[in-house]
Amino acid sequence: MGLAVQQTKQREFHGMDIEGHMFESSVAGLGCSKELVLGGAGDRGLEINGKFIKFTAIGIYVEEAIVPYLSPKLGGKSVEELCEKELLFEEVIAAPFEKVVRVVFLLPLTGPQYSEKVLERIGVQALYANVKDEHKQQFLEVFKAENFPPRSSLVLSFTETGLKVAFPKGSIPEKPDAVIEDKTFADAVLATIIWKDGVSPAAKVSLAERLSKYL
Repeated sequence: MGLAVQQTKQREFHGMDIEGHMFESSVAGLGCSKELVLGGAGDRGLEINGKFIKFTAIGIYVEEAIVPYLSPKLGGKSVEELCEKELLFEEVIAAPFEKVVRVVFLLPLTGPQYSEKVLERIGVQALYANVKDEHKQQFLEVFKAENFPPRSSLVLSFTETGLKVAFPKGSIPEKPDAVIEDKTFADAVLATIIWKDGVSPAAKVSLAERLSKYL
C-alpha cells in the first residue's frame, strides 16, 4: 500500500509547460541515476518601459524524499504562509537532498551576463557574505565562453558536496561540464533562485503550491 501511494504521488508531480517549453515530470539527477520530480516551474522576467519582458523559464526539481522530510516542520501550513516568511524555501535549501534547476533561455544571453548577474544577487544576500572569492571566480570561468541563444538551456545541480553545472544540447546529460566543490557557494546560488527576492516569483509559488499538497 505504501509503495502504491508513493507511486501515485510521483505521477501527480506532472510536467509543466512554461512559455512553450515542457518541463518533464521527472529527470535523472546530474551525473547520477537518482530520479527527481518537478517541484515547480515558472518564468522569470522584468518590467521594462511598462512592459513585462520574459527572459527565462525555470524548472525546479527535487528528490521526492524531501516531502516527508519537510512535513514535520511545514505540514498544514498554507501556500501563503510558506511563501510569506520564506519558510519553505529556507527549508528546501537546507534539506540534505539533491535539487536540480533547469533554466531555459527565452531571449539570448551570454554566459558572462548570466554568471555576473548571479554573483551580483549573491552579493546582496547577507546570509552568504562569507562566499569565497575563489569560488566566485571559478563560477565566472565556467560561463566565460558560453552563449545562450533562445531555447538553449542550463542545468544546475545542488548537492551536499557543492554545485554541478551542465550545458545540455537535449536532455539532462549524464555528466556535468563543471563542478564547484563548496556547499556554501551552491546554497548561495540556489538562494538567488528560490529564496527571498528570488529571480522567479512564479516558480516559487508553483513550488509551494505543488509541495504543500503532500506536506
